Amino acid sequence: MTFRGKLNCQKKRILCIILIFAFAFVVYLIIDYKGPKSIVLRNDTTFGLECFRARDLIVQEYDSSGNLWATRGMIIYCLKKDGSRFDRIAHIPTGCTIYWLRNFSIIRKLTIRPECVELAVTGKGDFYALSAGRLWLMNKGRRKFTELFKLLHYGLGDQGIRNTGILNYDDSTIYLGEYFENKKRDAVKIYKYSNKSDSVIVAYQFPPGNIRHIHSIQKDPFTGKTWTSTGDSDEESMIAWSDDGFKTIHELSAGSQLYRVCQLVFTEEAILWGTDTGSENEAGIYRWDKESDECKKLKTVDGAVFFGTRLKNGTVVLSTDREGLKSEKDDKTRLFIIAEENKIAEIECGSWKHKKPGFWFKYSLLRLQRNQGSASLAVTCLNQKELPDSELIIISEETLLSAAKQYLTVPESYVNIKNLEDLYAGE
Repeated sequence: MTFRGKLNCQKKRILCIILIFAFAFVVYLIIDYKGPKSIVLRNDTTFGLECFRARDLIVQEYDSSGNLWATRGMIIYCLKKDGSRFDRIAHIPTGCTIYWLRNFSIIRKLTIRPECVELAVTGKGDFYALSAGRLWLMNKGRRKFTELFKLLHYGLGDQGIRNTGILNYDDSTIYLGEYFENKKRDAVKIYKYSNKSDSVIVAYQFPPGNIRHIHSIQKDPFTGKTWTSTGDSDEESMIAWSDDGFKTIHELSAGSQLYRVCQLVFTEEAILWGTDTGSENEAGIYRWDKESDECKKLKTVDGAVFFGTRLKNGTVVLSTDREGLKSEKDDKTRLFIIAEENKIAEIECGSWKHKKPGFWFKYSLLRLQRNQGSASLAVTCLNQKELPDSELIIISEETLLSAAKQYLTVPESYVNIKNLEDLYAGE
């Protein structure tokens, strides 16, 4: 064989290898886009707690039947009550946008952005999803989502809504609270969709300059009132409620970092919250008594509290993140377990992974289920060294209480909520 013949043969081999790799990569992308049919739970011990684990799932919420819903990229998965695996249910669209790339795990891993959608499931079996800045609906028995509404603010740093910024109020009404950077302090809206009228309206609008954005829209299951919390500066932070579909709102309190809250926790007697603040003086866990209108500061915490929930038998769990606040003493996330008599156990969890400023910077989070009253705690671990990103762990209430007994501490202080601002006035 001549030299030219050998060269042509070598080129053909290289081309053949490239084509094989290209074909394999395309097959991988197709399989990844479709997603695994099921994701099996594994028995394990994480953070010293016995639990079940599942790979690459963002916790959403438990439904009224006790089924757990989660998402993997744009795919919905469901763990049936007492089941042993998450089953693939449906694919959420993105419209003709660049966010279609979120369908691929390689993109989510490279950008460290596994949280792609927020999902609410009604008791009727309808699905509402916020994806690519759009609200989508898939009714029970249907196979495809339809677009209902497009948010005004989404993309380039604008999240659209927070994880608790979507609320299934009564299986026929959905609320959305705007969450965007809002440098100009424009008006911020609470949107309402009703399947009875099949339309989206502005249920309430905060005037320009009033708040930066909405952290949560939640329902107190014991009173039926709808609550909202806002941020971020002192004058923009507020906890408020409505009992008329947000035609009017009533402030519980406002004007301090004490009311900069991402998720409220409701019990029959009280409302609890952790502060989303870097203020060392005001960072803490608080309990407001519904009957007496008094508040206990249960504990000073190290960093900001993003997530909180109440379990079936009354155990309250909140989690702190790592984001570089001055109040943070180390790089560890934590779970706080509040048991009887408001005693608190603190459990150290994972350590912050990508924390250098720049493209790879990302908060370290313990994301909890959106709803309250479930038998177990579902946690998606985000950006932590000890676990694969978006690892989902499920811990029973009994396990949490058992582990918490040795760590329980008494509340730190007691003060009427009307005078909370005075507590720090001299500091």
